[in-house]
Amino acid sequence: MSSLLRSGVRYGHGQAIKRPVLYGWGHSYALPLRKGHMDRVFTKPTRLESEEDYALDKNDSIVTHVAAGWGHSLIATDHHQVHSFGLNQSGQLGRPCPAPTATVFSARQWKEDARVQFLACGREHSHIVVQDKAKDTQLYSFGNNMFGQLGLGKDKHTAASGESVRQDTPQLVPFGTAIQQITCGLDHTIFATEDEVYGMGWSADGQLGQGTEDKCLPSKLPLSLPIQKMSTSTDFTLLLDKTGSLWTWGNSEYGQGAQNKVIDRILEPLTIEGAQDVVDVAAGGPFSVFLKDNGKVYTCGYGALGLGKDTLQTLQLTEVDGLENVERIYAATDYAAALTANGELFTWGLNGASGRLGQGHCEHSFKPKHVHIGKRVLDLALGTHHALALVEE
Repeated sequence: MSSLLRSGVRYGHGQAIKRPVLYGWGHSYALPLRKGHMDRVFTKPTRLESEEDYALDKNDSIVTHVAAGWGHSLIATDHHQVHSFGLNQSGQLGRPCPAPTATVFSARQWKEDARVQFLACGREHSHIVVQDKAKDTQLYSFGNNMFGQLGLGKDKHTAASGESVRQDTPQLVPFGTAIQQITCGLDHTIFATEDEVYGMGWSADGQLGQGTEDKCLPSKLPLSLPIQKMSTSTDFTLLLDKTGSLWTWGNSEYGQGAQNKVIDRILEPLTIEGAQDVVDVAAGGPFSVFLKDNGKVYTCGYGALGLGKDTLQTLQLTEVDGLENVERIYAATDYAAALTANGELFTWGLNGASGRLGQGHCEHSFKPKHVHIGKRVLDLALGTHHALALVEE
């Protein structure tokens, strides 16, 4: 559902980059634009600072992190502030609805020396992780908490009669170990410490890796291993550990669990065999994407997989042609993206009226196509109907 910037602005290969600028495309309601201009669609990447209704101070704030959900976004700046934009039916912007357009949270309001470490968005819930100089972290959650996805000890079953389970303002999650990664599915959250994984929220398809019981507090998965990368966007999770082993749990009814067969639900972490030299993973809706250390991209599952119109399902990892020297991969419910070491962006998948592929049209792309920005893309966040990118100025 959401794609999370992994650690803010990246200075890859030890080389400094120019000031990063924010680009966006898709439906404008979740982009950092002022209220009253929400009916536009950008089918091509647009430098948002150049728009007259850009909602951030273009002369003062440098964007460092972004996260994109179903219809909302979180954006952090170098002033350690977080801004929220988009739909707000469940308080996912961190304010009551209706309320003024701009919502700003300062990491320093929670801890004097804190800075934003991670952002994450689900369908209608949000997370902010801040870190202090001692490397201690705090997790703040807000939005829809129907299934306990905020980790606050409440859900629709435990709330008193008439009590709302939504949280309109960021709430501190009681968790004491430093968080090193966090990612959201539709209505659940997965986060990791150095060698442990925790889940909270909806688990009807096993997306918490702990059976089918929902969890309203951070609950540890039966794994203990060094974590390299996790990804979820809908109702299943991929995990790559630092030994190079792959794991999955949750929905696999389309073969997205990479088990060479269809499995309705994977209720506990299951290893993915036969996938060697994987360095990055991205979980879409009915499909998975894998990056190997040779810069090649592989996929499995169902949908517009990047394999052409004639291949809409594969149960085995299959190479996506036309992609070379890829460094990072991303996925949302119905589409995916690859970023090369040179900062070139490619997208593929289902498109539609939002133009979320950023290719200048609304047609589906069954094979990867280059997204023309003209500058080096540094990082990316994919929402359901919009996308955000940090681009070198």
